[in-house]
Amino acid sequence: MELEPIENPIVIHPHLLQRFLKHDKDYANLLALYSFYIYHAQRQKTNQPLVTDEFTRKGMNWAIDRVKKTKRILKKMNLIEVIQKKKYYYVHLFFIYTKKKIGEILGKCTQSLKSSKSKEVSPTKVKENKTKLKPSIPNIAPILKQWLDYCDKKKIKYGKSNIDYWEKKIDKRLTIEQQKAIYTAIQKGWKDFFFTTSVEELKYQKLLGKCLMMDKDCDTLVDISYKNKRYIYQFKNIQISTKAPPLKLFDKYGYVKNEHKTTSIVSSVQDKIRGVIQRF
Repeated sequence: MELEPIENPIVIHPHLLQRFLKHDKDYANLLALYSFYIYHAQRQKTNQPLVTDEFTRKGMNWAIDRVKKTKRILKKMNLIEVIQKKKYYYVHLFFIYTKKKIGEILGKCTQSLKSSKSKEVSPTKVKENKTKLKPSIPNIAPILKQWLDYCDKKKIKYGKSNIDYWEKKIDKRLTIEQQKAIYTAIQKGWKDFFFTTSVEELKYQKLLGKCLMMDKDCDTLVDISYKNKRYIYQFKNIQISTKAPPLKLFDKYGYVKNEHKTTSIVSSVQDKIRGVIQRF
């Protein structure tokens, strides 16, 4: 006898079950109502199903007070919200697994069953499986990753459109400018970070493409960041770290290749060479 494949399985994450358990006697009601909402979301093929309290009362065979109380707890847990469209009220479910995620979860269960039946299991394979099942991290700038971690900690809601918007904001800006805006927003507890000046008006932007002639020739500045009270200069050929601020450093040792500007350090070396020649 072959089992028919399960279509549209209802999957609830263990973390969410733990949150339900904290509500003691309301645990069963929360699990039942949330599953009811997910079921009708799948039937209506939307994350905002039309499930009124009266419809839920009949479908669950509950008293109306029980429906409203359980629904109120789900709203406080930030799992649902009620949206009014004309004369109807829809339940918006924030977290519904995609088909891909469900496939990963079901695949994990299958792999676990196979592993338990098999006597010889390679430790390397187990490690690889765990790595594949971890949620993918967006390919974003490290400074933006810090901002998203802050949003998660403060429970600030954001989506793909927010990330795209933030990526555009930091585009073409030096890391030091990005850090200033984001760190200020985090310290102030804001829900967004802001730039008060345009890219053209940034004081460090004019240093891009310049070179430094110090102990070593630092070819073409690419970026500047700030960490542990030190400026980190990233050039094409080398990275240097110093307490010297950018404007003073480039004013003293900076030059532009195509202008063949001679720096003070180069001049001093040339003077020493002339002095040696004159002795002979």
